[in-house]
Amino acid sequence: MNARPVLVHTHGIGGIDYSSMTPDQLGIANGLAEKGGFDVVPGIFLGREHLSAVTDLMYAWHENRASLPAVLGFSVEGPLLGRTGGVPPRGIWSPTAQEWERIAVMGRYGLRYIVMGPDMGELDDELDDGLTYRDVIDLCYVNGVKIALGHFQHHAPELSAERTRAVIAHVQDRYGPGPDVLLTDHLYNDMPRNFRHVWRTAEERSRRAEQIAPVLAADWETADLDRLLGPVPATLLRAAREGHLLPFLNFDGDHVDLEICRRTLDHLGPERLIGITDDIAVPFLAGEELHHREGSGLWYRSDGIVAAGSGELATQRRNLRSLTADGSVFDRVFGHNARRGLTPVRVPAVAGVGGAGYGGQDRD
Repeated sequence: MNARPVLVHTHGIGGIDYSSMTPDQLGIANGLAEKGGFDVVPGIFLGREHLSAVTDLMYAWHENRASLPAVLGFSVEGPLLGRTGGVPPRGIWSPTAQEWERIAVMGRYGLRYIVMGPDMGELDDELDDGLTYRDVIDLCYVNGVKIALGHFQHHAPELSAERTRAVIAHVQDRYGPGPDVLLTDHLYNDMPRNFRHVWRTAEERSRRAEQIAPVLAADWETADLDRLLGPVPATLLRAAREGHLLPFLNFDGDHVDLEICRRTLDHLGPERLIGITDDIAVPFLAGEELHHREGSGLWYRSDGIVAAGSGELATQRRNLRSLTADGSVFDRVFGHNARRGLTPVRVPAVAGVGGAGYGGQDRD
């Protein structure tokens, strides 16, 4: 087992904002990761106006990857995301069929996964020029890009859960079986819930004991998790237990209460989770200025929405040690499982996708 930690769902390192990273900064990011003793998968909020720049970045990585061993590839968030939560405006847009092709082809040059809202429509809904949501999913997988389910809409949780199950079934039917072919974004964050998952201010923390009690008192093995947690998180937990996806969870204590993390870890087991940091060191992300609040390690946007964290791996390790006596859990969720999730799915071209119409051409 390669236990060297991997930072996935991470937004920056040192003075670099990955969403604005340039090819000449790849060596800097690699050096900082090597110095820190971990590998990284830079996470980029993808804007339409930055599509060419991100493509060039991945081409540069692909051409120089032998000299960048600590950079394992990239992930993107957007453009198909719900508008609720910490998504920069540039991360939400409606690509043309040709733009979807350009995004998917990045898989040949280092794009490992794309965060996508599974509830943005039905699988057979047309997005552009005869290209359906199902086609977009297939286009990604044909090019070696996995889907990470996340940034859900909040207005219709039952419908969101139903559409999520449809995406899970499609991916498992065509590219499974197994959990490694499908990921999630950060579990509990940016999705509709029936429970409070974190208490960040002094006023909120004064109500924590009362609000968290029903969630901790319930036996998650026998409880109606749709009612207790909400249809979307319940759907993701069931899918993880059934071996249909591999979810991300942040153990920094700021994104999700550590007792909720403990219960989730107990319910799923460490073999079914990938730990994430969702961190950045600089006070800006994807064109937005960020700020801290007193007593919090989170970065906030000007509208008060959480944009990212600042907790490093040492914080994650310390918190995991407080949650379990098993000293191997950190290495599993931040090392072995993360590497499982990043292994590309290699599949033949799907009929009607990846050929002359869609699937793209390699760069000259």
